Amino acid sequence: MRTLFGLLSLLLLSLPIPAMAGEPPMKVILLGTAGPEYFPDRLGPATLIVAGGQVLLFDCGRGVGQRLYESRVNPRDISRIFLTHLHGDHFDGLPELWMTPWFLLGRDHGFDLWGPEGSAEMVAGMRAMYSHDLTRRVNPFNPVQGLDIRVHKVAAGTVFEHDGVKVTAFPVEHAEGNPAFGYAVEWQGRKVVLSGDTTYSEALVTAARDADLLVQNVIAFSDRLDGKPEMQGVLAKLTTPEQAARMAQLARPKLMVFSHIVTKDLTEPEAADRIVARTRAAGYAGALVIGEDRMTFELGDTVTMAPPPSLETLVPLDSKDQRFP
Repeated sequence: MRTLFGLLSLLLLSLPIPAMAGEPPMKVILLGTAGPEYFPDRLGPATLIVAGGQVLLFDCGRGVGQRLYESRVNPRDISRIFLTHLHGDHFDGLPELWMTPWFLLGRDHGFDLWGPEGSAEMVAGMRAMYSHDLTRRVNPFNPVQGLDIRVHKVAAGTVFEHDGVKVTAFPVEHAEGNPAFGYAVEWQGRKVVLSGDTTYSEALVTAARDADLLVQNVIAFSDRLDGKPEMQGVLAKLTTPEQAARMAQLARPKLMVFSHIVTKDLTEPEAADRIVARTRAAGYAGALVIGEDRMTFELGDTVTMAPPPSLETLVPLDSKDQRFP
């Protein structure tokens, strides 16, 4: 299934997309592209952006530590995390990412975490859940400072700016997930926009206008589920392919990639075929990719896409001194 899905994505992006010349690339890794559903090859929503030597993680769905490792990113190097909203599928990988790289890999720093109202209470609950580790596992080799979490409450506007990298939050509409935010990340004239979980949003259209890359949530069911009354609430809080097409037509990003893909009873590659067909039928003819876990995009002189790296040469990462080459 992955081969077919990857082939479809590669065919959809057949031409390089021009970006700013003469600058080092900005990298985007789709660590997890599922919603709350269980898939054999998709884990929870998480996106990593590397720009100007800075590493920024957006959402922490289940398995985020594993996906970082599989993407050759040492989980202990994560120190800046941004949450789009407080639905559990967007942060249920946070406890493992907080604890395991600390005691196993020797992380000697804590996190800065940006999130909506309620994030500080969520972190306090996580600390309570791990009280045994906090009191019993601290030692000279695993200092308690490595478990610090500094919470920053997100509001619309610039939430982070350092060495030319700027992160701007904008409110989106996600029904019972509100307050919910999307993020725009800018560096050296390049821009990546993450929709977060939202239905149609004028704020997202504005933020994504002429972006190099739009990472867009999408929901698509079979005809059988589309008409069920109990599914209407779910459909109303995420972006349908038709809504995504409309927003992309207005915003004109150089490339739109679907992530946080919610399909319920559809399976790959049928899900990909249906999402693409509906998006195209709604009038969007721009560059489009169905995201896969660990797929990488680089924004340099052109925007390029790389498939997920092979796991065959991946080495165990269990030493405090070990680093990826």
